[in-house]
Amino acid sequence: MELFIIRHGESVTNTSETLLADGGLTERGRGQAAVMAACMAEAKLDRIFCSPLMRAVETAQPLARATGLPVEVWLDAHEVWTGDGYRGPTMERLTELYPEIRFPGVGVADPLGWHCPGGETSQSGFERARLLLGRLREQGGEDGRVALVAHGALNRRLMLAVLGLDYSSQVRPYGDNCSIWWLGLEGNRTSVRYVGPAIPQLFQVVK
Repeated sequence: MELFIIRHGESVTNTSETLLADGGLTERGRGQAAVMAACMAEAKLDRIFCSPLMRAVETAQPLARATGLPVEVWLDAHEVWTGDGYRGPTMERLTELYPEIRFPGVGVADPLGWHCPGGETSQSGFERARLLLGRLREQGGEDGRVALVAHGALNRRLMLAVLGLDYSSQVRPYGDNCSIWWLGLEGNRTSVRYVGPAIPQLFQVVK
């Protein structure tokens, strides 16, 4: 399986002086998302998965338009959040804002909006990332090419899980806004094809 782990573009949560749980992209972030979508249009993706947070969904939206694929929102792919629990927008509201999104596997929608329980630790965030990696492997299959648009802290834990490292590892993967981590997962073997920002002609540069 080819897995592309993508961080959202610059958001109001990145630029705010106060801690915000959710928010959309800045103008710069929307430009980053457009560059990422143009880059990933040649990735021959089979599926796009995404966090439910607005900054991630807004980043995935131009990629969905470029590829003609829906954005499959996983409610448990939100950022690692140590603060208090909070409510996100309702699924109906998110769909109004972003018509490209779907909510596979979700039963009756919560009329109060999706819920992030908060209070995560480094370890519990890693365990959630490890379970997400298992789902990505299952959904992608052996030959699939899938992308997950998510968040810095969650993506770091996903990378540790991919590399077979523990949450307490001193390895600290870091990705700027709209960075792409292109990984090949073949059984117990992992190949790192590319780690860096979205660049034009990525799929011609990296053979």
